[in-house]
Amino acid sequence: MERKLVIAILGNQGSGKTTTWETLFGRKVHTGKNLRNIEIQGIKIPVFLINESALERKTKLEYILPEKDPEIVISSFLYHKEVIKNFDYFIKRNYNIYVQWLNPGYNDSNDKALFYNDGIINYLLGHGAVVSVKNAKNNPKYRVEEIKNYLLSYFLTKNNLNISLKL
Repeated sequence: MERKLVIAILGNQGSGKTTTWETLFGRKVHTGKNLRNIEIQGIKIPVFLINESALERKTKLEYILPEKDPEIVISSFLYHKEVIKNFDYFIKRNYNIYVQWLNPGYNDSNDKALFYNDGIINYLLGHGAVVSVKNAKNNPKYRVEEIKNYLLSYFLTKNNLNISLKL
């Protein structure tokens, strides 16, 4: 079975998840019903966006995602003990997981303990996820550049493309 990719932004409400996606796309964005392209280094990469997390919507991922699993999903995830069920959805469908945890979030008064609260980070690492912790009080362009680099590397490798990157 071929692997797919989910790029996740994990954070509390008001942490900066939507700001991350708006910075990535260069405009205001909402969850759609179709794939959309992100252009990186002149390469158009089709992705499916979930801007507001399933937990914040009080719904299931299967009601948001299209019937056929998209190759690349970029999604917000609410930092909540129930979020493991949302990550399980992708794990069971053979997705690689890259997570940026906004800690502290933009509106958080302090950091969360890195490996204590509800076992979310331990769970993700135990399932092979790449987890990056970002301070959302900082300029979002730096965390978005990391997402672009990861996404482009995945896409080029998966599609056996060789390009000369502009540095």
